[in-house]
Amino acid sequence: MGLINFNKQRFGNNFRCRFACFFLFIITFFLSLNTAASLLITPSRVIFEDRTRTSQVTLVNKGTETTTYRISFIRQNMAEDGKFVPVEKNEEGMYSDEMIRYSPRQIILEPGQSQIVRLMLRKSRGLADGEYRSHMLLQALPKITKSDISKAVEQNSGEISVEITTIVGVSIPIIVRHGKLSSELKLVNARYVKSVDSKLRSYISVDMNRTGNQSTYGDFRVKYIDENNQSVIVGNVKGVAVYAENTLRRFKIPVNTPSDFDYNKGRFYITYSESGKDEETGLIASAELKL
Repeated sequence: MGLINFNKQRFGNNFRCRFACFFLFIITFFLSLNTAASLLITPSRVIFEDRTRTSQVTLVNKGTETTTYRISFIRQNMAEDGKFVPVEKNEEGMYSDEMIRYSPRQIILEPGQSQIVRLMLRKSRGLADGEYRSHMLLQALPKITKSDISKAVEQNSGEISVEITTIVGVSIPIIVRHGKLSSELKLVNARYVKSVDSKLRSYISVDMNRTGNQSTYGDFRVKYIDENNQSVIVGNVKGVAVYAENTLRRFKIPVNTPSDFDYNKGRFYITYSESGKDEETGLIASAELKL
């Protein structure tokens, strides 16, 4: 009977220890997310083209704690749904990281402090025409959290020491354009999907078909035009890219649905234009969706 009670007590202690460790991990993980989110990065993408050989990225710590940031390069490709997937080691492709020199590689920023990361391009001889891209990764390194979990379980249990380190980061594309480049994009297969859940927004699904050896980057705008030819902007999404290795990206544009609008009639006019321009000055592609 005493053995059974001992096993039950040991099982209970182990369970509480594991639960406390898991709880501490969750707290540390979300603290790391907040730390990464407090980093302001400008610009959000860097392009080397023509005779440009130098550039810079400015980092600003918008948080309330002094944070160490590690800077490195990674290779990742975009899937059809827009999500990024890591590139396998030694996988062939057109990547820019081998051409870029940068400094510093690690910085410490106090709250409100800024730091410039300088980039320099060194092209190799005989570089093939095309667009090269890698992503500069900026990781916020959280302080190592030490906790006496035994106190969280019970004073009489064994002494436990835990160290948890989570690293969360954000990345921006570093693009090198070389030689003769071209790109063409079409918007096809547009359809309106009405949400049946009041908490979710309706959207327009559209396929972005791209050809050529250069990426596109622009903003979506959706106009609803009623039967009387009166129009109103009902959708905006900025900073949408289709990279050079992608021939297709499937995109969803959230649409506002005012109560006095009837989307069973009229039409949507969808435009994809260069960032900072409108359909008059920087139109890349457009499509019309009749309802």
